[in-house]
Amino acid sequence: MGTSGGYTGAGGKAGKETSEGLGEWLGSLPSGSSGGDGGPESEGTKKPVARLPRKVVKGLVGLLGPSGSGGGGVATGGSVATGGSGRTRTGSGRSAHRLVGVGGRAAAGAYAFLHGDAAGLRLLGLDYDELQELDDPIEVTRRIVDAVCGHQTNGTLEESEERYVAASVADWLLATSERGESPDVDDIARYAIAAIVTEVLSSELGAILHDHPEMVADPEEELREAAMVLAGQAEFNASGPTAEELTNAIEEGIEKLREIYGGGS
Repeated sequence: MGTSGGYTGAGGKAGKETSEGLGEWLGSLPSGSSGGDGGPESEGTKKPVARLPRKVVKGLVGLLGPSGSGGGGVATGGSVATGGSGRTRTGSGRSAHRLVGVGGRAAAGAYAFLHGDAAGLRLLGLDYDELQELDDPIEVTRRIVDAVCGHQTNGTLEESEERYVAASVADWLLATSERGESPDVDDIARYAIAAIVTEVLSSELGAILHDHPEMVADPEEELREAAMVLAGQAEFNASGPTAEELTNAIEEGIEKLREIYGGGS
């Protein structure tokens, strides 16, 4: 998963609430397996849908709150969290606005490529004919991520999260197109929200595993499924596939989750 283990948890009330809830959730998962008792599923049975505890979601939407409230913006004060890599962040140190922005732009870039929208790609500094000649979805995704996040990397956790979200959204759109599917704007926005949720929670979960290495459960599949379930509750008023419209739709979805769960209060 993206940046699991990158640091030892966000500070502030939202970070504490998220980490505590994830610790309880992690302890409830089957040891070493994402399916039931660790063995193969019985014929005719289905694994229960993964759902994140309310405590986790409330803390999460606090971390993804507007800049300056709930710890979602780049913090200027509060507790300091330092990971095994030596990276330090104050408060949550995470900019939800930037995560939403890269998700929206990456989605718009992939959508423009799939629909032959050369003008839309030029807005990101990309050339449609050049991408077509690559004939390689992985390389197309990389070009989109570089256009959205920049070619130069500085190795920070924030940048890693942003690149993961951009790559996840672009790759999903290209993969669904290869399967002959054509997701609408709401589907794209929900997937982007799920990618953001998965990456933020994987960072927080990495903190727990760092502090409790004896926990051998592998919750990645559950985390992704739970993020999709959560994103499914979001509502949108999106009208088109431009970067601005997709970004607004993603922000609206996160705000809807904030209203439902009361995060950031």
